Amino acid sequence: MKRLVAPKFWPIEKKTRKFVIVPRPGPHLKSKCIPLGLVLRDMLNYAQTLKEVKEILQSRAVKVDARIVKDQSFPVGLMDVISVGNEYYRVLPGKKVLYLKKIGKEEAGVKLSMIKNKSCVKGKLQLNLHDGKNILAEKGSYKTGDVVVIDLEKGIKEVLKFEKGATVLITDGHNIGSVGKIEKIIVTKSTQPNQIKIKLKDKDVAIPKDYVFVVGKDKPVISLGDDNE
Repeated sequence: MKRLVAPKFWPIEKKTRKFVIVPRPGPHLKSKCIPLGLVLRDMLNYAQTLKEVKEILQSRAVKVDARIVKDQSFPVGLMDVISVGNEYYRVLPGKKVLYLKKIGKEEAGVKLSMIKNKSCVKGKLQLNLHDGKNILAEKGSYKTGDVVVIDLEKGIKEVLKFEKGATVLITDGHNIGSVGKIEKIIVTKSTQPNQIKIKLKDKDVAIPKDYVFVVGKDKPVISLGDDNE
């Protein structure tokens, strides 16, 4: 792909070279992901060239959501957990759409995934998640918009309900990266998306449901810093 048409939030220079890595089809939309090669080279500075990136990946030192990844074009996006050796990062929304938050080893074992859909497979409940993954769950109270807290080794730990009073992270729009609480869910009986009224620190805002990601009940269950630049 030509650099000039790459998403604006990618941390690359537009005019120094002609082409840039294209994220392969995968768990995240092209407009909301970054190829793993760019993450290692341009965001984390583990390498200076793509040749060095390939060497790092072939050494099996890089994992995404606790799985070894050796593809420089692998797309990483919202809430993915990236580990490089003994250093860990979570992909979060910020002023430039996505940024990397450094986290500890214990927190790196936990991932938040939003339920986009659900179905019944051979008598078991299958949850279809925002990152393209599917997970089998015991039958229970799971709804679209809820977020499952997943232990990357053991499976689902708990469910964060999409409801009034929940703590949410705004993932798109003018208030991207802000954290607040749901005050009201406004159901629009039309083709327009449902609106969510959220109380932030200094104001109340109404935003589309698709811009909201539940991160906790009374407070976030993961660390959310202010370094979302």
